[in-house]
Amino acid sequence: MGSKPLPRKLAAILYADVAGYSRLMGRDEDQTHRTLCDHLDLIAQSVKAHHGEVKHYAGDAVLAKFDAVLDALSCATDIQERLRNSNTNLPADQRLEFRVGVNLGDVIEDRGDIYGEGVNVAARLESLADPGDMCISESVKVAIGNKLPCQYEFLGEQQFKNIADPIRAYRVLLTPADSSGETPPAKPTLTLPDRPSIAILPFKTVSGDLEQEYLADGLRIDITSALVKISGLFLLGLATTKTYRNKEVSAEQAAAEMGVRHILEGNVQKSGNRVRITVSLIDSTSNRVVWTERYDRVLDDSFSVQDEITEKVVTALDVKLASGEQAKVWRKTLRNPKAREYFYRGLHEFMKGGKEAMTTARQMFEVVTRIDPNNALGPTYVAFTHWWDAFKGWTESTAQSLGLAGEWAERAIAMEDADGQAHVVMGHVHLLNRKYDEALRLGEQGVVLRPNCTNANAFLANILYYCGRPSDAVERVKRAIRYTPVYPLWFVNILAASYKEDGQLDNAAAAAREALRLSPDDLDARLVLIDAYQSADRNARAHEVAQEGLAICPDFSLAQWSSTQPYRESRTLKRIVESLRKAGLPA
Repeated sequence: MGSKPLPRKLAAILYADVAGYSRLMGRDEDQTHRTLCDHLDLIAQSVKAHHGEVKHYAGDAVLAKFDAVLDALSCATDIQERLRNSNTNLPADQRLEFRVGVNLGDVIEDRGDIYGEGVNVAARLESLADPGDMCISESVKVAIGNKLPCQYEFLGEQQFKNIADPIRAYRVLLTPADSSGETPPAKPTLTLPDRPSIAILPFKTVSGDLEQEYLADGLRIDITSALVKISGLFLLGLATTKTYRNKEVSAEQAAAEMGVRHILEGNVQKSGNRVRITVSLIDSTSNRVVWTERYDRVLDDSFSVQDEITEKVVTALDVKLASGEQAKVWRKTLRNPKAREYFYRGLHEFMKGGKEAMTTARQMFEVVTRIDPNNALGPTYVAFTHWWDAFKGWTESTAQSLGLAGEWAERAIAMEDADGQAHVVMGHVHLLNRKYDEALRLGEQGVVLRPNCTNANAFLANILYYCGRPSDAVERVKRAIRYTPVYPLWFVNILAASYKEDGQLDNAAAAAREALRLSPDDLDARLVLIDAYQSADRNARAHEVAQEGLAICPDFSLAQWSSTQPYRESRTLKRIVESLRKAGLPA
């Protein structure tokens, strides 16, 4: 007779390991070991607090067991949060980041330790995680269900060494909401880009003085508009940086939250027709002020301070510009004080995003065009307002609004100082008119002119999706999201739809659910989710979501919806429509 199998029990296993430990030890062995000990103590405290037990230490690795899988994943997220907080108090070259894997499986308990395939899978999952991140097996995901505020990114079926069957692995995406219900300003695990990176915080003004706020925002937008064209630079988008308005936060903290190295901050004080602007560039990795300067100006002069500050930033960051790029950066700005005033006031209304605000913004931008007819900013933003009217259905004639958007965009594109934004508008006009090659050409040209622009990248992703290139669309919209970790809902919808058409159905469903978390009544996200479920043979769930959609939009019809969808490949649209019809949506 064969030997009797050893007894096993089902357990949740957590395995954590330091990323790049050998490299850090080679740099400073003593300091790295001291930091490791502190971090291991934090991990042990978290394991105990979540009713788990540390079973084994192996150098920089930790193995822990939990009776409840919910406790294991809650502990993993708590560990990463504790370690992030601990790392913020350390210099950048002393920080240790752990990868964490969590699995639910059978283990053998013997002499105070645990063994078996369940442990091996947890260790392999840890190796898939990014530094500061977590990976779990499908057994964990299924057991957790909706008990934690997490989303998951499917990483595919992984074939691990010495493990017979492939393991379906998932990256854990935390999506907590603050008290206002808004997405946090940035993901906590962002790593520094491989090129000079910078975020421009809202400039501070005297509280409540709207005129000074216009001036401060205008100055920041001008600097951003110049820096966004530099391909050697990584620039965070305005949607993210504006969330720091009126927040008391250190440059080091803001940089860590946004995943950049440099922070530009400033202060604007206006008195009569004079203004004092103080600007500082801070390197967050050393908490060092790279340079700081004060500018005293009369507001009716040429107001060239934007160009002066931009040049100092580029010089300080030592950005290596391609041949001819310098000329594109130092563009003409609105030199006429009245034109500048109307432009900033127009932007203030434009950012509100409502129908009436868009009409007011258009009137302001038309005034800018009349005052300074040789500057591309006026017609560019007039084009944007007509595009949004058509896109949002705020117009009696969509065709007329699209025509006006195209006319104004072409006018801007023809100008010497065209900055790429009008190309984005014109590309989408061509897309809706089914001129796909022109749409792609202009969308790509917009990104060439504005490589750091989050909207240019996201709009190009949308064009790529409809032109039948979903994998390219996924990469492009991911880049847009990285440029602005606080991103609009439509970014998520593009990501979800692109994942779906690329065959990544789990990722598509996760992204669509995230969009619905942000906006429960969003129709586009719900349609993607229905199609993803239907394509994955989860027909009952697809039918449920379809009924939810009809309850929100009882007049929905596939005929009307499909008429608005500019897919290059008609068979793609036919497949989607048939999928939605099978789920119960009316023709």
